[in-house]
Amino acid sequence: MKVIKPRETEKLYSGLDNVYAVNSWTRLILFFFIILLLPVSVFAQAPGSENSDIDCSIPKIFKTRRPDSQGIKTPVKIGLYIIDIKGINDVEQTFKADVFINVSWRDPRLSENSLVRSLKECVFTLKDLWNPPFFAVNRSTGGKLLDDIVTVDAEGNVNYKQHYVGELATDLLFAEFPFDKQLLQFNLMAYGPDAGNIAFEVDYELTGTRDKFSIEGWSVEFLDAIVKSESITTIGSEKVHNFARVDFRLSAHRDKNYYLWKVITPLCFIVLMAWAVFWIDPSQFGPQIGLSTATVFTLIAYRFSLGFTLPKVSYFTRIDEFILFSTILVFLALGTAITTGKITTDGNKELAQKIEYWARYIYLILFLIIIVFTLWF
Repeated sequence: MKVIKPRETEKLYSGLDNVYAVNSWTRLILFFFIILLLPVSVFAQAPGSENSDIDCSIPKIFKTRRPDSQGIKTPVKIGLYIIDIKGINDVEQTFKADVFINVSWRDPRLSENSLVRSLKECVFTLKDLWNPPFFAVNRSTGGKLLDDIVTVDAEGNVNYKQHYVGELATDLLFAEFPFDKQLLQFNLMAYGPDAGNIAFEVDYELTGTRDKFSIEGWSVEFLDAIVKSESITTIGSEKVHNFARVDFRLSAHRDKNYYLWKVITPLCFIVLMAWAVFWIDPSQFGPQIGLSTATVFTLIAYRFSLGFTLPKVSYFTRIDEFILFSTILVFLALGTAITTGKITTDGNKELAQKIEYWARYIYLILFLIIIVFTLWF
């Protein structure tokens, strides 16, 4: 048995006092934490706990069968608010849009009178209820920015909101380019087994646009929406399917000033540069040919640079016609310079000078005709 000496006894009691002091401070700190946290634990509730006593369950058949299943089409209201049009791509024939869509329909089975309880405080997703399936026919890229949340009021009115940003394809017509006016569309169409039993309606109270868009070079205004039925022919047993469809339309007017000053005006100077050849004496064959060939090469290089900005279509636009006839006119100037040079070499300088004299006026008249009939009318 070990004997504890007096000095060791003092050390032992001193250590016990330290432990007791530490424990006292620990108990004091814990006491304050309990005092501070007790009200929070008593009065705080988990999110949604206030609705824990609300019954949000619905029969499963309500999720798969539409409300009006007795041969009556289900009315579906669609409101489209256009937040922004960010740009129109002439080459790809697409436009980028930022839109907010609101879809609502009435399901009497979900009303307070039918269920003997209200679903007003409940929050559902699209897959929890029957909903009219639809999609944007002309959407090429982009997607949803909000969750697919659905709300139901006491009368059974179901509401779904969504925010979309993306590119949509559209059939742009460039025959009048760059003085064209384009039709931009948001084509929404129903699909699935109930597609033929849905009747789209435009919710004009929730349809509209902002006063100004961020797009440059265009002025855009909203047109009336069109509700119609889409007929699709297949090669299967059922030849024709009718789908509900609604088209929200915008009219976009191109700002022609950019093309007038940065495309057409430089081209006019190139054509007038070719016209200067008629002011050089036909005996100066070298300067005449040098100026004419320089004009031709300048025009060809300029034409290639325009290929990256002009719409790539298989038909002629106004600016295509202007460029084509201007090119022909420049080559006519080159041909005239060669002809007058040959006539001068053959010793008939007077005839060559007369040809160039009349060519000065005929060239300008032809150029004015080209401008008027390709860019004006």
